[in-house]
Amino acid sequence: MRWPWSRSRPEPGLSADSARDAELRLVKVAYASNLPEAELIQGLLRQERIPSMVMRNGAFDIPDYIAAGGRDILVPVSQADRARELLA
Repeated sequence: MRWPWSRSRPEPGLSADSARDAELRLVKVAYASNLPEAELIQGLLRQERIPSMVMRNGAFDIPDYIAAGGRDILVPVSQADRARELLA
């Protein structure tokens, strides 16, 4: 599966596949201080059947610190409002 990070919405005249890809775009809904906290947030989202992905924060991408460092929690744009309400 391909996640198009750069497009915010489909442009007029795009094919159905391109429009579907834009709908699958991920957005950041939360920040976690470390990996265990990110997994806790991801578990809360999973209980509500909201798919999510955890990514290392760009400011702290040092592989030697395996569980340390900030993480961004990303969900599909179609689930973002529901995820933010749940995590509020």
